[in-house]
Amino acid sequence: MKVLSLYPKRLSTLVGLLIGVLILNFFLSDKDHNIRYEEFALGKNTQTSRLTIDNKEIHCSDLKDLNLCVQGYEVDSQKRPVIIWLGNSQLHSINQYQSGDETAAIQIYRILDKYGYHTITFSQANANLQEHYLLFAYLLDKFPIKTLVLPIVFDDMREDGIRPNLKDILKDESFHKKIDKTLTGKNLISRFIDKDLAGNDISVSQNANQNNLETTIDEKLGKIWPLWSSRDVLRNKLFGNLYLLRNHVLRIKATTTRKMIKGRYIKNKIAYQDILNLAIENEIEVVTYIAPIRNDIKIPYKISEYKKFKKEIEDMAKNYKIYFTSLENLISSESWGTKASTSLEDKSEVDFMHFQAEGHRLLAEAIFLSISKILKLTKKP
Repeated sequence: MKVLSLYPKRLSTLVGLLIGVLILNFFLSDKDHNIRYEEFALGKNTQTSRLTIDNKEIHCSDLKDLNLCVQGYEVDSQKRPVIIWLGNSQLHSINQYQSGDETAAIQIYRILDKYGYHTITFSQANANLQEHYLLFAYLLDKFPIKTLVLPIVFDDMREDGIRPNLKDILKDESFHKKIDKTLTGKNLISRFIDKDLAGNDISVSQNANQNNLETTIDEKLGKIWPLWSSRDVLRNKLFGNLYLLRNHVLRIKATTTRKMIKGRYIKNKIAYQDILNLAIENEIEVVTYIAPIRNDIKIPYKISEYKKFKKEIEDMAKNYKIYFTSLENLISSESWGTKASTSLEDKSEVDFMHFQAEGHRLLAEAIFLSISKILKLTKKP
C-alpha cells in the first residue's frame, strides 16, 4: 500500500513540472527577449539606442561594452581629447521614437567632432552618483579626458548599490588604491569585496574553480535544454512582472510622489563631491547640470525636498568653481510623451524622464553651449 501511495505524489510532481515548463515556454514566447530588468520601467513607448558613427562606437553602458568604445576611440587615429558624458536612460532613450530620430549623444558627438573632440557617452538606467564615481575613476586610464559632463537627477539620488557590470571594476586590487582615499571608494570596497580575517581578497581566488565548473555545466545544459540558456530572459521577465504587480497592489503610478531616502541621498551627495575632487585632481573640466524634467504637471517629488536638492547641488558646484546650469525647464510640454503603464493596468502614463526627438535636439544644443563656454569654442568650425 505504501508503494501504491507514492504514485499519486509522483504524478502530481510530474504534472507540476510539466505545467511549470509550459509557463516558462509561454514567457519565452513573448517577442521582447532582449529587454533588461533595469530597463523594464521604460515601457514599450520608449526606444533605447546604442550609437555607432563611421565604425566608431560612441555610446556605451558599462564594462560589458566598454571595449567597444575603447576600440571606437582607437579607430580615431588622431587620438583627440575626449569629452565623457555620463548619465541615465534619459541619454539613450527617445520617447515616441520615429525613424531617423537621434539622441542628444549622437548630435553632440557630431558637433564637437568638428572642433577636434571625441565624445563618448556612458549611461545606465537609474544610474546613481556612486556608480558614476566608480566608472569615471575607471575611465581615467582609458581615455585622455578633457571634460566631464555630469547630469544630476533627483530620482537617481534615491538609488543605491552598484550593478553587476560595474561591480567587476572592484575586483582589480590595484584600482583600490585609486579610490580608497575617498569616502565613496572606501564604502564601495568594504561593501562589495569579500575579505578574509587577514584582509586578503578571497572573492576571486577561492571561487575560481567553482566558477569554472559552473560555467562548464551551464554551457552543456544550455545545449541540451534551451530553457536553461534562456534563464536570464526568464529572470528579467519574472522581476519585470513582479515590478508591475507591486505597483498595482500599492497603487504606484508615474505621478506618485517619491520622497527623498535620506541615507541614500547622503551617499550620492558625497559621491558627487568625490567626482568633482577627482576631476580637479586630474585637471578635467566639468559641466554639471540639473537634468530636464517634465513640468507641465506636478512633478512626482516633494517640492521642498526637490528645492533643497537643487540648491545643494548648485552650491557645491559653486564651491568647487565648476560650471553648473539648471536644464530642468529646458524642454516644453509638447516634446515629452507617455510611457506604458508601470502597473498591471493597460493604460499609458505620463513620462517625466524621457522626451521625444525635439527634446534631444534642445539638450544637445544646451550641452554644447555649456561646453563651448568652458573650452572657449568661439570659432565656428
